[in-house]
Amino acid sequence: MSIRSIFKLRRTPPLGVEFCERGLRLVQVAAASDEIRRAVFVPFESDGEVDPGRLRIALRGFRGRDAVVAPPRADITVRPARLPLLVDAELREAARWEAAGLLEIDATDVVADALPLSSETDAEGRTEMLVVAASARGLEKRLTPLIAAGLRPIALEPSFFGAGRAFTVRARRKQEQHEIRVVVDVSETESWIVVTRGDHLMFAKRSDVGGAAFDAELAAGLGIEPATARRTRLDGRDRTLEPEVLAEVMTAVHRAGASLADEIAMAVRYVTVTTRLGRPQALHLSGEAGSTPGLRETIEGSIPGIPVESTAFVEQRLQAASTTEDSTPLEWAAAFGLAIRPVSRRRKEAA
Repeated sequence: MSIRSIFKLRRTPPLGVEFCERGLRLVQVAAASDEIRRAVFVPFESDGEVDPGRLRIALRGFRGRDAVVAPPRADITVRPARLPLLVDAELREAARWEAAGLLEIDATDVVADALPLSSETDAEGRTEMLVVAASARGLEKRLTPLIAAGLRPIALEPSFFGAGRAFTVRARRKQEQHEIRVVVDVSETESWIVVTRGDHLMFAKRSDVGGAAFDAELAAGLGIEPATARRTRLDGRDRTLEPEVLAEVMTAVHRAGASLADEIAMAVRYVTVTTRLGRPQALHLSGEAGSTPGLRETIEGSIPGIPVESTAFVEQRLQAASTTEDSTPLEWAAAFGLAIRPVSRRRKEAA
């Protein structure tokens, strides 16, 4: 009898590696569960680059070196498109040419993939998809220091994919596989509205509203510099402001976040009416600016009847990660979501 038939070997989960505003967030979950076993923040150097030596030291204590990586948001372009319902290499090739046309760049420098949002096709055999594209040379530059530090990137994903997946952990239970949820990932520069059904991504849309927009509105309202407004907003996040100043922050967020709230409401109408997926059960906030005071209340006013709720067992996991830097749990949602990305069939067979 083979020893493999006695002891079932467990695959080491990959690291979730997210390029965020100030550095890299690294997360790894336990092999037998989705509990976070290790999380580390590695700040960028003064020139904004990753130091391979510093990253190599940070990797001590992680198991394995496979990594699912979310490049910087500015490096990734996401566009809706209608493409034939192809698979694997054929779909990636179609996405690459579609991206080259959309972005008006040389197709030889494009890396692209497409995410089908529906299984229904039109008369020409096309369906709604999200085309995710980037420059091959640009990605190579980002990955070089990671590879030099010993990481083995096995997949690349936009950070909002990870944020959306973080809140689908509960959907692994059979009775919740058809629940519709909205995740709004709010970074410093932008937001992504993601709709999931069970553990599948069904819709995604970008908004220009992020933490910087809140800071600009607060700076204009109080007559202060944007940098001071940012520090004030972050203090408000931690609830260390005087009530009068906190009220000013919430008012500024309400004004700047009104357009984001409208876009969320339109996304809810789209998935409820146009795609007939059903009304979402809940909305979750994530990201660097997801905990901004006043944002939750602004969004709740645009989607009556849909609670903006916390998910205790997800946030408990993120809380374990956020102790590694001066951050909130919601900032770790994307890296956590990358870390629990399902292993592809081909990798399972190769293991």
